[in-house]
Amino acid sequence: MTTLQRALITGALVAAVGTSLYEARQAARLRDQVQALQQQQGPLAEQIQQLQQERDDALQRLAAASAPPALRLPAPPVQLTTPPATPPEELRSTNLFERFPDGVRLTAKQLESYLKAHGRNAASLLAAYRTTRDPALLAEAMQKYPNDPLVALEAAYSKDASPEAQRQWLEAFKQSAPDNALPHYLLARNYFQAGQTDQAVQELLAAAGKTQTQDFFVDRMSDNEEAYLAAGYSPAEAKAISLQQLELMPNRSDLKQLAYDLVELAKSYQRSGDEDSAQNALQITAQLAQRGQTSSPGQIAIDQFLGFAMETLALNAMNPASPYGDSGQTVRDRLNQLAQQKADLKQLVLQSDAFLKTLPDQDWITYADRLKTFGEVPAMRWILSKYGQQ
Repeated sequence: MTTLQRALITGALVAAVGTSLYEARQAARLRDQVQALQQQQGPLAEQIQQLQQERDDALQRLAAASAPPALRLPAPPVQLTTPPATPPEELRSTNLFERFPDGVRLTAKQLESYLKAHGRNAASLLAAYRTTRDPALLAEAMQKYPNDPLVALEAAYSKDASPEAQRQWLEAFKQSAPDNALPHYLLARNYFQAGQTDQAVQELLAAAGKTQTQDFFVDRMSDNEEAYLAAGYSPAEAKAISLQQLELMPNRSDLKQLAYDLVELAKSYQRSGDEDSAQNALQITAQLAQRGQTSSPGQIAIDQFLGFAMETLALNAMNPASPYGDSGQTVRDRLNQLAQQKADLKQLVLQSDAFLKTLPDQDWITYADRLKTFGEVPAMRWILSKYGQQ
């Protein structure tokens, strides 16, 4: 392949990533407009519905624009690497709300009435398991509700799940949530760990055309809150403890590791002389990263830090002078932009944390509810608008 051909291929792939970025920003802008309208008074239902339809159309365009050409199969062997530890300032649960300690566990007796009131359904059994860490409750949910996506996700990341058991439950997750890209990504990581690169590639390509990457954070947080309320905790305590519990779910570390796997896959394709597939692997990495960078209901700051880190990893494997997107940016420009966005988010976290530690209960409740409705970044900005200046 000539240098000119490689340049043309790289330009086309970078343009595809740029199109994905544009569509992602368009979807985020429309979502923000919907949220703003929902806060206003008056008969705005028709306008909200129209914006929601435009948002959904933008997400569909994002999926179409993001789907990369197929990676070559069989794929070359991949030498997996271990990512560096996440900086402490990006792991917020240890200092988020110091009035309540981490790891508050309930007893089975505290939740007897809660489980009975909910008929021991899937959501209540999972909430009871998360708040007590009693494996019998998870086993009951797995036996009674094997086709529930939340049960499958929880089972896949249970403490004693073997790689084979994890794979089985992620397959169940995939079948019960066919529009969700998350089980495909998590399965890809599982297959990379097992040395089954072809299967990992197939899962990545299946994920590429799906617009949702849903880990049910809001559902899990709300269910945990109900369990803590039933055990006698106040609304503010229930929300704070539930948020702390869920911030460091292990599926996030697997997504971070997957980005490193993809970059190593790109290097393996390059060594085998397949530049097209190498660039496609980096494109998939950038696409995965973009899914976590815009504020959405229930999204926490950790997800955005994770998105910044994954896109930076993909960009560092590209030519820094290459064009990136359709706005005249180069790869180097985008790297600088990501660094600034990360610095801005760190500053926002530090500023808001100073107030969160002493927040009155009612404002903490409002903050947690805003996080679930709009995402953590808008919730933090609300805190600063009330208590301080950015």
